[in-house]
Amino acid sequence: MRRLFVLGLLVGCGGDDADLPVGPIAATVTHYDYTFDIVSRAAHAKVTATVDTGGDCFALPFRAEGFSPATTQIDGAVAASATLDAGTLTVCGAGHRAGSTLTLDVDLSVPMQTLSTSQVGYSITRDSQQNPFYYLVSWVGGCDRFGPCDNRPDQFATYTFHVTHPPELMVTCSGEITEPSPTETQCVFDHAGGPTYSTFGIAAYPRTAWTPTDKGMWGSAHVTVYDRATTNIAAAIDPTYNAGFVSWMESQFGPYPFGSELRILTAPTYWSGFEHPGNIVLDDSLARIVMPSYRHNVQHILGHEIAHQWAGDQTTIEDTYDFVWKESMAEYLTFAYEDMMEPPAALQTAGAWKSFSASAAFFPVPGEKPALFDYYGDVYGAGPMVLFRQIEVLSSRQQVLAALAMLLGQPRAIAVDDVLTALETTTGLDLDAYAAAWIYGTGAPTWPTVATTYTAGADTSTVRVRVTAGGERRCKFHVGLRGAGVDEVVRFEVDTFRNGLDQTLTVPTPAFTVTTTELDPLRECLVFVGTAAREQRRHPWLSDRGRAAEHVRRP
Repeated sequence: MRRLFVLGLLVGCGGDDADLPVGPIAATVTHYDYTFDIVSRAAHAKVTATVDTGGDCFALPFRAEGFSPATTQIDGAVAASATLDAGTLTVCGAGHRAGSTLTLDVDLSVPMQTLSTSQVGYSITRDSQQNPFYYLVSWVGGCDRFGPCDNRPDQFATYTFHVTHPPELMVTCSGEITEPSPTETQCVFDHAGGPTYSTFGIAAYPRTAWTPTDKGMWGSAHVTVYDRATTNIAAAIDPTYNAGFVSWMESQFGPYPFGSELRILTAPTYWSGFEHPGNIVLDDSLARIVMPSYRHNVQHILGHEIAHQWAGDQTTIEDTYDFVWKESMAEYLTFAYEDMMEPPAALQTAGAWKSFSASAAFFPVPGEKPALFDYYGDVYGAGPMVLFRQIEVLSSRQQVLAALAMLLGQPRAIAVDDVLTALETTTGLDLDAYAAAWIYGTGAPTWPTVATTYTAGADTSTVRVRVTAGGERRCKFHVGLRGAGVDEVVRFEVDTFRNGLDQTLTVPTPAFTVTTTELDPLRECLVFVGTAAREQRRHPWLSDRGRAAEHVRRP
């Protein structure tokens, strides 16, 4: 785990005792104790950290409002100085030796503002029945919106949230929930794992809006769904299917990481789902989408967020631009279970990935490092296709799952390179050239464009397969010959790694009249018949509400 360092000597810091160190402190935050009032937005943040390099001044990212130097404390005493500059709070007091514990207390006000059109920050959104949904949500690099916080995504901590609120509201957050009074809710999160980007979150909704439904045991977790009847989401959740999915995840990656309870909440949200540890939030429109991307929309998105409990929450990303692996892994694991239970659902999922990828404006790990909010939507299609689906076609699903088992099941931070190393270990593939072509790059990627030509013969026929663009990105897929009947289809394997970009296959002439040539009917590779229309770029994980906001933001 990397440490937070403040570079350079800071002028005006305290530390009169000559035996105590002076200068910038490097420390690891271990606990956040956070008090927040839903209505007034007044907050108090107490940060506990272990000192790694001694000194007398401690600095953390901080972007909230209402900060007062006069009330800022370090170790329970008024700070010698407290300055806020360019999004960094520096607090000085008595010196701290390496190995000691320090506490930082700050009073503040949380602004009613969000990141662009999203809900990242603090917001109130009304559902279709005008119920207000109060949502404080961090996302990657966002926890310093609510107080002093080490906002790097590779950091874990424990948390205590004390929330005051009107009595008609029900408040939830990650951890064990208690209600000391009708206007107070406390959440204690003391599990291993729990990064700030997903654990730092508070949701509140009228008690009359959320109806709890007991869904029984899913693996080792007892599940309760909190939903409005008009959304139809609780009815769309199949407890047998999802219990099987959680048990399968536990068999692959170890016990459910966050105690014995899993809460599933529905609300009017910007994203289709969010993976707060043990406290998943789903958008309330998921069951009403007329033409969803997935065969079972609620089931797939819930599975994705459940997979995140292991892939993203217990094991987290090392850097912002490792974002692709956690979203891709959640998609792939949901797909793999779908394929075990209902192969047509899995095929539709892989088809959705290809559709999402068609107009990607960035590579899965973009070399230009755009703001995460500008590129994150591109990873949901190309990510699972490139990192897992295409690689399992080159090797096997068992080998890919074995790689994931090397990575998940323990609280740590990993990078995309760690994922590639694990895949090389279990598959025996050398993925250096593959990663350079498919994963890392700048600008909009050109996916392979393929032309197919079928020439019928008496006993044997030919299928010419020619890569006309994007040939540096090689993969393995099938071409199908289809007749007029539903069952009239044969498929042939194409491998552009081993057999080149222009190849002619000699195949037995089908017993039926071929009417159509199908490119990649099994959705195994990002190969396309035509070029993608960049102006139709979409963000697939947005809710309908989020898509409307994106339309406003991106005319």
